Amino acid sequence: MERVYVLPASAFPPAQAKLMPLEAPLLRKIGLEGFFLERAQAEEDPTHRQVIPYALVRHGGRYLLMRRTKGGGEARLHNLYTLGVGGHINPQDHRGPEANPLLDGLRRELLEEVGIRRYTAEPVGLIVMSDTPVSRVHAGVVFLVEAEDEPRVVETEKLEGRLASLEEVCAAYERLEGWSRVVVDWLRGQRGLE
Repeated sequence: MERVYVLPASAFPPAQAKLMPLEAPLLRKIGLEGFFLERAQAEEDPTHRQVIPYALVRHGGRYLLMRRTKGGGEARLHNLYTLGVGGHINPQDHRGPEANPLLDGLRRELLEEVGIRRYTAEPVGLIVMSDTPVSRVHAGVVFLVEAEDEPRVVETEKLEGRLASLEEVCAAYERLEGWSRVVVDWLRGQRGLE
């Protein structure tokens, strides 16, 4: 059984459909006070949120834009685009007193999903939404990742990917998943494109 890293839902600010500031006390709390639940339980338990490191990958001034293919598991996501590289934090990401489950989970996901070993990562915000049953039990910690390695999709049976300019990403807005739309709205604000 897969176990995933969670925090009580009460630890997070109220849900909003925008990228929220990631306050230092919450970032510390995520690293120190999270714990593991069986994934099946966590998916149905709105009193906890599963913490997802969610990386916006930039390489050479362009962003990694991926499309979910029909080979992926969740039919509702087929043909939708995503900017996020990330996933659940598992027990392997939390070993020893010096472990940082958030950063270790991010490192593992970047390597597994897009083959990135060399990068810098800056936490830029928090996604807490409640618009769907899935979003009610997840919280995303968004990182802007500057990749030294050119990203390449590893799971090609599930995803297709390419580097795209912000303008190209914005053109795909209506076909983006919810969290990716939140990230694009933030990017537009950063670039003064609102």
